[in-house]
Amino acid sequence: MVASMHLVRWPLGTAQLELWRARCQRHVFDAASFRSVLLPVALRYMPLPVGQVRSFGYLAVWPDADALEAFRSSALARRWREAEHRLELRLQPIQSFGTWRGVDPLLGARAEPSRSATLLITHSRTRLAKLVPFSRRSGAVAGTLPAADGQIWADGFLDRIRTFDTGTLSLWRDPEAAVRFAYGEGVHQEAVRAEREGGWFAESWFARLAVLDAEGSWPGLDIGQLG
Repeated sequence: MVASMHLVRWPLGTAQLELWRARCQRHVFDAASFRSVLLPVALRYMPLPVGQVRSFGYLAVWPDADALEAFRSSALARRWREAEHRLELRLQPIQSFGTWRGVDPLLGARAEPSRSATLLITHSRTRLAKLVPFSRRSGAVAGTLPAADGQIWADGFLDRIRTFDTGTLSLWRDPEAAVRFAYGEGVHQEAVRAEREGGWFAESWFARLAVLDAEGSWPGLDIGQLG
């Protein structure tokens, strides 16, 4: 199993057209066991859905490297490489918990962490009655990300607007830095405990993935740090 994340940024107008094309050409993702469009939102405003309207992302989970390469050879993926900015990550699942749309996208896959850069993904569907406490805590967590030791880049995303599904993406220098942030004492663990006690989420998912390789460029990200 291998996962991929593509981020693309276009001029205004072109971005909306390319997002429409991605939604219409879903057949190129037929081999993927899971796929989702990610609509980036400014991390500093999380969990409010203040969108970055020139960008979108696509997360997919593939049965093997051949399936991913077949997608990368598609006309859609080739066009994404012509974007103003684009980032392609090939990812090895390391660990995941919970569900996203009723399933674990990584299907319970487990692997030993490599020494490479690490991607953390969080995703949740917040109960409407719990939006206020979630907003307070998630804002505090988002505020700590830029200064976290070993953090390379982070952003938020919106998945489904009507059900208020939101999440975060963060890249870390190595697995130790990612684990320290995710499980070490601090604002993040305080938020995790508060969520468990308060039952904020109708659904949530957390995943850790190793970055096998990275291509392209992205504002605010030094791709050289990804190895």
